[in-house]
Amino acid sequence: MSQSQQHSLWSVSQGEAISMSIGPGPRELSVSEGRLWLTLRGALDAPAEDHWLEAGESVQLPSGSRVVMEAWPQAAFHLLVPPCPEVVRQQAGRAASQSFWRRFWTASSSRPLSAA
Repeated sequence: MSQSQQHSLWSVSQGEAISMSIGPGPRELSVSEGRLWLTLRGALDAPAEDHWLEAGESVQLPSGSRVVMEAWPQAAFHLLVPPCPEVVRQQAGRAASQSFWRRFWTASSSRPLSAA
């Protein structure tokens, strides 16, 4: 197994298997070359899941999961970190807040001032 630091591209050679713990946080594994056999470890109440992925396909991996991968015959993949939902919520909240104040000031500026 090798990893290119520049592009975070991992490669798996023929006959090689790798095991990886996922986290912290979920990840998306996206195959860029070849074919990859991925097994997501199961639990007592849920069996292990096998996935066959080809170039252009991806799979979501939950935080805390453990996977075993083998290339058929070789593969390259990216392990991506999705955006944090909290950041997305904060940005949405900020946009809503800005929208409120924009409406408030627009409405205020169009009203005539009352004489005291």
